[in-house]
This record gives sequence, structure tokens and C-alpha cells, in this order.
Amino acid sequence: MKTKLAHPLWTHLPAIAAFAILIVYIITSGPLPARVPVHFGLGGEPDAYGSPWSVFGLIVGLSVFFILLSAFLDELWARQEETKAFNWLSLFDDIAVGVMVGINLGYLAFLRQSGGSFGFPWDYLSLVGGSAIILAAILEVIRPYRPYPSRLVDQESRSLKTEYAQRLDDNSPFFYWDYQNPLYVTLLTTLLPLVMITTGALIWLSQSWASILLFVIGILLIIPYGGQRTLVTRQNVTVRFGILGIKVLRLRMEEISGVETHEFAPLRDFGGYGMRFNREMKAYFLRGTRGVKLTSASGKKYLIGSDNADRLATIIDSVSSVSSEERR
Repeated sequence: MKTKLAHPLWTHLPAIAAFAILIVYIITSGPLPARVPVHFGLGGEPDAYGSPWSVFGLIVGLSVFFILLSAFLDELWARQEETKAFNWLSLFDDIAVGVMVGINLGYLAFLRQSGGSFGFPWDYLSLVGGSAIILAAILEVIRPYRPYPSRLVDQESRSLKTEYAQRLDDNSPFFYWDYQNPLYVTLLTTLLPLVMITTGALIWLSQSWASILLFVIGILLIIPYGGQRTLVTRQNVTVRFGILGIKVLRLRMEEISGVETHEFAPLRDFGGYGMRFNREMKAYFLRGTRGVKLTSASGKKYLIGSDNADRLATIIDSVSSVSSEERR
């Protein structure tokens, strides 16, 4: 049985269209000289020469990489959505590919002139890059929301304890997700990477190594996108960070001996946000002043920040109680 994608691939059509335009322009530009300017100073004067295919080959490879990476990240994000929300990462490939294509169309026009200095091609960049970004934003707005199978247990139940106990007794599939994804995390992991990747694309023909460094750093900065997610199943409580779902904590239900809500001061008690610890416990939170404190059988304590601490504590307590009864 094929797994249905949660994020439709047609949202990447603007980036693919921009990439196709570049390929058509390269093919129809006729035979290019074997040796052309491949690097320019700040004033646009050529300062290095080489094969044009070294430039276009790398741009083609980077474009394909950005499109595939964006499709992968979008699918990860869509599988974690609680409700339909605008995914800013969906513009990632459209911005990167659109900017690179716009600049290289201007570069092709420069090569046809056979001389002079390279003027930055704002016209090509605005037309191709701007169109790709606008179309991508429209497609992201109209894309359908596809809840991924085996995601959230009903969070609006008036009798959580009874509901979850019944689900556990029935041996039905049990998954509960709790999210913390504050606005500052979204901004830091979308705007900053996009600025760095766009800057890298803009300086490609003049500072290629700096451009590659900006690409790499920008991609790494995307990893925390999505914030913190706590998953409760029959067997474990797991805390994951970022769009890749990096696992930072996993406690087996049989390890948990105590569950309680806990109020704290992030700066006073832990000196900030994220993965923290003090003399009493390890903590995982991105905002707020409330969470769930778990005590293990060995006496270790863990604090999981939550926007719905009472609900999360009730669910973990229900599952761990059933787990204890089953072991007896």
C-alpha cells in the first residue's frame, strides 16, 4: 500500500518552472566559448576565467538539491501539523532557485555580449525570482490539509481520564502529541536561513566560497523549525526537537514513578530556554512557565514544558497507571 503524501508536490512547481527556464536558456544560447569570465569583482569587472559549464553545472546541481530538500522538509512539516497553517519553509526552494536562476539568466545575457562588466541583473531576478515566490505563496495558501494517519487523540474530551483509559483498555492505537512552537522559533528558523541563502545566491558570481558557506549555515539553521514535540504512546514518553524530530528524551512508561504539573521561572530556574538543567532536574521547554515533572524509578527528574500542562500530565498519568496495572 502506497503512503499518501501529506504535502502535495505541486506546491514546488514555481521552483521547478524557474529551473526549467534556466535549462531552456542554456540549451538555446548556442555554443558557449570554452573560456569565459566566471568570477567578478565588486564593480562587475571579470577577475577569473574558466569553463562556463563549471558555473552552470554547479547551479543545476544546487537547484535540484534545493528542490528535493524543500520537498523533504515540507513533507516532514505537513506530517506534524495540528491544523492547517502557512508553512514558510515551502518558499525555501522558490526563493533559492528563483534567485539563482534570475542571476544566471543575466549571466547568460552577459556572455552573449562578449565583453564589458557584469551588471547585476535586477530585471531577471525580479521577474523570475519574484514570480516564483508569489506563485509559491499562493499554492501554499490553497494546498489541502491532509491529516496524517495515526496522529492526534481527541484533545477536546471533557473526561480525558475516562477516554484514555477506555482507549488503552480496548488496545486501540494510541498516540498523543503535545506541541510548543513559539513565534520566535519560527522567525529564527525561516527568516534568518532565507536571508542567508538569498545572500549566498546574490554573491555567487563574486564570492563563491562565501556563498557556499552561507548555503550550508542557512540549511543548518532550518533544523530547529517546528519547535518541541512531546509524543505519548503506550510504551514511551518522547521529546523531539525540530523538523527532523531529533530525539532528546525518551522515558519508558515502566520507568515513570511520579507525574505532576510544575510551575517554574525559565530564567531564574534554568537560565533560559531550550534543553536545560539545574541541580534538581533536566528540562525541555521553549516558552511558558508550566510543565509536567516526571520522576523516574531511579529518582531522576525531568521537566517537559507544555502549553497544556494539566492535559499532558493527565494523559501520561493515565497511560503509566494502565502500564503499571498490566505489569502486575
